[in-house]
Order: sequence, then structure tokens, then C-alpha cells
Amino acid sequence: MNEFSREELQELLAVEEGPCVSIFVPTHKTGSETQQANIRLKNLLRETENKLENLGFKAPQIKKLLKPVQQFIGDSLFWQHQQTGLALFISPSFFRYFKLPIKVRERTTVGKRFFIKPLLGMFSMRDHFYVLAISQKQVRLLQCTPHSSVRLEMEGAPENLDEVLKYDDPEKQVHFHTRAPSSGEGRRAAVSYGHGDENYVEKENLRRFFSQIDRALIKTLGAENAPLVFAGVDFLFPIYREISNYKNILDKHVEGNPELLRDEELQEHSWKTIEPLFQNKLDNAADRFRELSGTGKTSTDIREVAPAAANGRVELLFVATGVSLHGNIDFKTNQVEIKEDGSDAENEDLLDFAAVHTFLNSGVVYPVPQEEIPEEGQLAAIFRY
Repeated sequence: MNEFSREELQELLAVEEGPCVSIFVPTHKTGSETQQANIRLKNLLRETENKLENLGFKAPQIKKLLKPVQQFIGDSLFWQHQQTGLALFISPSFFRYFKLPIKVRERTTVGKRFFIKPLLGMFSMRDHFYVLAISQKQVRLLQCTPHSSVRLEMEGAPENLDEVLKYDDPEKQVHFHTRAPSSGEGRRAAVSYGHGDENYVEKENLRRFFSQIDRALIKTLGAENAPLVFAGVDFLFPIYREISNYKNILDKHVEGNPELLRDEELQEHSWKTIEPLFQNKLDNAADRFRELSGTGKTSTDIREVAPAAANGRVELLFVATGVSLHGNIDFKTNQVEIKEDGSDAENEDLLDFAAVHTFLNSGVVYPVPQEEIPEEGQLAAIFRY
């Protein structure tokens, strides 16, 4: 399956025929650790079977329900082509799995609806950015989180500068390349060479190269506005920024020849550049919550936040990861009943409900560790009105 998207989120939320099983498995892209996920899934299936048995389901029913997932147990090829996380969603008439570019906690739930909250980090401004790496020989676009990277295809983008220049008069072509500086720092300086008015021709060649890349970038990302980090030798960055139509390119770039860096290394260098921006957004949101506290525009009470989220009133929501709070909502009266006891299958996860409906109503969701929630609760909301 492809990476998880907003459309798939809405498809999952439309499934109401229970039991709805949600399974999350930490995975690895390479190395011996790839097979550990196979063992994790096997253990999670056993745990799921126990939960279903406790709910009164018979062995044949359980076997039939979980059969689509059993195909992955022992399939070494499947586990060798993973990202950072795997999510599986199973109901009597529905099965989907998604390879995720984010870390997830090992978990299985059985409920009235699928458990969605672990996925919302992919849509949060805190956990989502792009890296565009350009050199003479290679163009790469990465979708990144603080912990992972996924290479995206850009339809129509040239593979390299030579592809753009191949029909030009060789006497008028100017190429650029890199060489290691004498300082021994490992960073490569840009050097140009060619014929005629080198600076002018070189810049025009690069503009053509970058314009084709940028058109493909905009086509690939659409209306996306997540931050983008440019990776390339120093003299390329201002030229690309000048021609680009992407609205959120960071002022600071990853310096040097990106051909020397693997995708994972590009992600790591870019995250160091962009982390202060994300943390600043989070800090500003927390400060705003504290400033509005006591005005009636904030709440840490799930009884108030959950109905408000469903009605589109929540503008911004901090919600604790790794925490569940079960209960039911009466949509006629907007009353929320918290259930200290009872199975997942009998109740809503109210924190999940609030997060998902905030997101679907165009609010901002920050899934964070509980200690980062303002006032140290399980959630904190800012209302639109």
C-alpha cells in the first residue's frame, strides 16, 4: 500500500461495522531488525485473538477476521520493504495496511471504530517537512519526519543537468561540479567551467534546470505548505529560491554536495536545521493556550472538548500520545460519559475522537507526550469561538 493520506483517513472513519481492529507495528527499512517486526506482529495477533475471545467471539470468527493479516507472518520479502511504522486496519468487511514514515508504538485495539490518533503526527506541522536535494547528477525529493524519510517521485523532473542541456550547442554549455576544499573539512566548494560568458550562461542553464524541477515539485506537492529544506552547494541555493514558486522554503539550507549523503543523512542534517522552527511553533501554541486560559476559549476537559471537536469549534488541540480515555458521546445532547471500566469495543477512545474530528474540521493537532500538554492534562484545546 502507499503512504497514508487524508483520503484514506476519511475512508477509515467511514467504517462502522465492528469489531474494528487496529494494529500498529514499529518497523525498520534495512538490517537484521527488519525481521523483528514479524515477531512483533505475531505477538500482537495473539493479543488481538485474546481480546476478541474475551468479547465473546468464537475461534472460527476470529480466524476469518484476522486471516488477511496472517499472510504477512513469515513473509521475509514483505518485512524487507518497510518504512518506520506499519498500521493495519481490519473489520469483517474491510482490510487495509499502510507503511508509515513515522515511528509508532507497538499496539493493538479492538473497538467500535478504528484507532486513528497515532497517524495524526503525519499531518501535524510539528512532524512533517520536505527536503529537496539538487546536484548536477541527481535530484531527490524527500518527505521527512523527525525520525524518518521517504523518497517521493516527481513526475516530469529532470534526472540531472545533462538531461536539460543535451540538445544545446556544446560550445555554449556550462556545467558545474564540486571539488573538496583544501581545508579538509569534507565540504565541497562549487566550481564552474565552460565557454564564453561563463557566469551568464551557467546561471541561465541552472534556471532552466531548476524551473523544470520546480514545476515537478509543485505538481507533486499540490497545495502543500509544509517547510522545505534545500540541500545543495552554496551558490545554487539563491538561484533556486529566486525561481521557485514554493512558498515555504527555509532561509537556511543544508550545505555541500548532497550526492555524498544518503537519504537518512539528508533527513538528519535537515532536521537539525528545521527543529527550532517546529519547536517554536509548539512553544508559541502552548503560550497562546496559557494566555487564553480563563477566557472561556480554552479547555482541558474531555467532556467539553470532544463535542466541540465534533462541531468544528476546536482550532488547536494538544493531545497525549500513548494514552487512552474511553467513554461514549450522546450526539443529541453533546453529553460525554467517561467509562473507567469496560472494553475498547464497547466505548469510544475519547482522545482519539477529539483529535480526529479536530483534524477533519481543519484544526491543528499536536500529538505530544503527556508531559508536554499545557497544564499537564491528557489534552488541551483552544476554541475558535
